[in-house]
Amino acid sequence: MDISTLLAQAACKWPNEPALREPSSARTLTFLELDRALDAVGQALDRLQVAPGARVALLADASLDYLLADYGCMANGRVRVPLDPALAADELLAQVRDAGAVLLLFSPAYAALAEDLRMAGIECRPLSSVSEAVPLAARSRPAQSPQALASLNYTGGTTGAPKAVMHRHASLCAVLQNIVMARGASTGDVLLNVRPLWPIAAVAVLAHLLSGGQVVLGGRFDGKGFVAQLGEYQVAFSSLVPTQLLRLLRETGASPVDLPFFKSLDVGAAALASEVLEGAYRLFGERISVLYGMTEAPWSCYLSAAQMATVRRAGESAEGLVGRPVFAAAVRIDRADANGVGEILLGGPQLMSGYWQLEELSARALDNGWLRSGDLGRIRADGQLLVLGRCKDIIRSGGKSVQPSEVEQSLLGHPGVLDAHVFGLPDVEWGEQVCAAVVLDGSRALSAVQLMEHCRAQLSRYKVPRRIYFIDQLPRSHYGKVQKNRLLAALAQDLSS
Repeated sequence: MDISTLLAQAACKWPNEPALREPSSARTLTFLELDRALDAVGQALDRLQVAPGARVALLADASLDYLLADYGCMANGRVRVPLDPALAADELLAQVRDAGAVLLLFSPAYAALAEDLRMAGIECRPLSSVSEAVPLAARSRPAQSPQALASLNYTGGTTGAPKAVMHRHASLCAVLQNIVMARGASTGDVLLNVRPLWPIAAVAVLAHLLSGGQVVLGGRFDGKGFVAQLGEYQVAFSSLVPTQLLRLLRETGASPVDLPFFKSLDVGAAALASEVLEGAYRLFGERISVLYGMTEAPWSCYLSAAQMATVRRAGESAEGLVGRPVFAAAVRIDRADANGVGEILLGGPQLMSGYWQLEELSARALDNGWLRSGDLGRIRADGQLLVLGRCKDIIRSGGKSVQPSEVEQSLLGHPGVLDAHVFGLPDVEWGEQVCAAVVLDGSRALSAVQLMEHCRAQLSRYKVPRRIYFIDQLPRSHYGKVQKNRLLAALAQDLSS
């Protein structure tokens, strides 16, 4: 199966039903209109002499035009390369050159960035040059080979240099099937998207379309307006990344909302602090679902809203709980210790085929058909996966292992602490020192010694931070992960003292 065939089938099933709606431009496309618009994108790429198999970079915010270019590339045999608009021009240039992209399509908001890239020799054109193309005579799009490359997704993780994840039509179709079966959307259900569509969110949006649902493109996320949008458009499903959910709770509070049509908010709870998850549950009630995956293996586990409710009614903590493997996915724990904790390995057809032009790194990540996630976890007796942190983040101090998440929860339990990140620094005597970067909420004056005493009352002595650094804000990625290289750079002066 391939992306082109799936989109064509959707147009046959629901030709006159609304598929995409963009309130900001008052534009709506039915499934048939969407399919014809994708034909027009392919014809525009032909006129621009962008050959089948060529890479096309996308630099734009979430919009209807973005989706037309994104899906249009894949449906017409080109490779989408979605870029993060928050990157600096030199970082974007490095990715575009690494991908060998023959064309970059940009929206008006990023015209200045595109001009910088054009001056560096990159062919750049407005997104509208393909998204507003008028379809010529109707034609049947050829099906793509399942093994043809469909997407290059650049990901930098939290410390390393950016690298591109390769997804072929076959792996993306497996992802789509997993989402459709896990989410359980019905024909006509509305999904509100307020997330950036890079690197992989556009695929989750496509899965909703392939369920016969309608997607409303709500523009840039606004915490105060999000709940109003849910009601106005009679939304059944939506999804937020951790940074958005935290903003929502800060801007609106956690008072319950009345949303009769709403079924589920998908969140990546493995990256959420427990109090944020609790706040989301108070706000939306039994309508929180949890997904687990990564760009290399999207949507590998899912904890539905009903399953989450069952866990909570049993009085259990849902922190780190991400449910069971979805339809075509598999999970196992490698080198489990006496408590069943080890590295999480992911299997299934949804896995990437490797990293673009990085054979050695690909071989290390894909071990006999299993993806090494780099996450620590264990599988509970009921088959549900519990994510406990990152393998490489484990701190080895004095011959003992310290899980940063445990120390972070202790720090966050202090009423004056707003955010915290625990990490190890080299130490001649101990191997590594347990250190913490802490953001205070400003409600009281706190010293490092006071926070250490707070931790000492709850944790074993070897887990108590030996050094605490105060910082105004932790540098986090869009998905809520602390970017350790930026954190260390921000703390450089304190670390050297």
